[in-house]
Amino acid sequence: MVDLAPLHGLRYSSEYTDAGVFAPPYDVIDSERHLQLLAANPHNIVRLILGETPSGRGWHARAAETMARWIAEGVLVQDRQPALYGYQQHFVDAAGQQRTRTGVMGRVRLSPYGGPIRRHERTRIGPRIDRLRLTRAVRANLSPVFGLYRDPHDAVRHLLAPPEDPQHPDLLVDIRDDEGVCHVFWRIGDLDTITAITAGLADREIIIADGHHRYETALAYQAEQRDAEGDPAQARPYDYALMYLAAAKDPGLYILPTHRVILGQNGRDPSRLVEALRDDFDLVPVAPEVSLSEATSQAADHTVAIGLCTGQGQRWVLRLKELARAHRGMPPEVEGGLSELDVSVLQNLILAPHLGIDTETLARTEQVMYTIDEGEACSLVASGEAQAAFILNPTRIEQVWNVAEQGLTMPQKSTYFYPKLLTGLVINPLDER
Repeated sequence: MVDLAPLHGLRYSSEYTDAGVFAPPYDVIDSERHLQLLAANPHNIVRLILGETPSGRGWHARAAETMARWIAEGVLVQDRQPALYGYQQHFVDAAGQQRTRTGVMGRVRLSPYGGPIRRHERTRIGPRIDRLRLTRAVRANLSPVFGLYRDPHDAVRHLLAPPEDPQHPDLLVDIRDDEGVCHVFWRIGDLDTITAITAGLADREIIIADGHHRYETALAYQAEQRDAEGDPAQARPYDYALMYLAAAKDPGLYILPTHRVILGQNGRDPSRLVEALRDDFDLVPVAPEVSLSEATSQAADHTVAIGLCTGQGQRWVLRLKELARAHRGMPPEVEGGLSELDVSVLQNLILAPHLGIDTETLARTEQVMYTIDEGEACSLVASGEAQAAFILNPTRIEQVWNVAEQGLTMPQKSTYFYPKLLTGLVINPLDER
C-alpha cells in the first residue's frame, strides 16, 4: 500500500521566487553548469544541493548553515497547513510535438524494495555516502524522487489542474527555464482533493523512474534515526521521502536515449570492430545527410537496432540478426526480457566481447562517456577524441515497468526521463520544525 501524505512544505517565498533560484537534479550538473547556477542568483538551490565548492571539505555543513540563514531571513518559508503540490511541465519533444507531463508531489512512506516501491537500476556507493552526509546536515529532502504508478482510468491525473487565475495564492511557480521548458507548480490544500488523490494511489505500486540514490539515501537516514531513537512506534518525519508521482501512461512521459561514447583505444583496433560485429549483426551503412538516430529507430522492427559511428566518418546501423542471439552468452544476472534491451545487447554482445568493457570495467573506469546528444557523440569520434560512439533507441516505459516488476535492474544509464524535475520547488523537512 502506498502511503502518500501532505507535508508542511518549505519553499521560496514569493518575493524570492524566479527562474534563477531553481536547478536540475544534482547528478546532471557538471562543473560548468554549477558555476552558471551559482552566478544566476545568490539564492540558487545549488548552494544547498552541491555547495559553493563541493570538492572542498565541510561543504555539507556550510550548506546547512546557508539553509538556516535563508529560513531566518525569510528567503525560505514553511506552509502552515499541510498540502500536496501539483506540478506540470510543458515542453517540445525531439519530433517537435508539444507535450505536458502532470504529477503530484508529497511525502511517501518509505518501504524496502520489493513492496509497493520498486527500482529499475542499481546505485553506486559514492553518491549514496555524499547524499547521506548532506541529509544529516540539512535534515531535509532537498530534491524529489520521481516515481511512476499505473492508473487505468487516469483518475488521479484528472484531479490535478493548476489555478486558472495567475494571481491565485496557490499558484506558486510559473516559469520557463533556459531549455524552454515551462514549469507550473501549485499548492493543493483542499482536504477533499487531498483525500481523493491519496485514496486513488493507495493500492498502487510505484516504480522509481529517477532518483534511486535519493531514495536509498532516505532509507539509510531512516535506519539511522530509528536506531538512535529506539525504533519509535509512531511514524516520524524521516519515515517519509519527498516524491513526485506521475501516471505511467501520462501523455507527457518521455524517455530520451543515452548514447555511449568509447574514449581511448584500450589496446583494441577500432578498424576491426565493424568486421567483428558481422557475426551477430546485419550492418547497414548510413549516409552523412541522414540522422543516425532516425535510421536506428526505423531499423528497430521486431529486433534490436544500434547506431555506430567510427573513424573516417563511417556510420552504420547494426541490426541484430535474430533476437535469440540476445540471450547467447548473457551473464546469469541478465534474465528474461532484460537480455533483449538495447543497452543489454550493446553491453553483452559488443562492449564486453569486442572492446573488453565488461560491467566491472564500467564501474571503475571513465572509458565510456554518456550523452543524450547524438551530434556530440559522433563529433567526438570525428575529432579523434573517441574511437566509437553507439547511438541507442530510447528504452520504453513498458520495458522499465516489466524489469522492475521482476525484481531485476537495468544496465547503468538505461533511461533518461525528460524533462528533469526542478530542485527547489519544495523542500521536505525531516524534523519537527
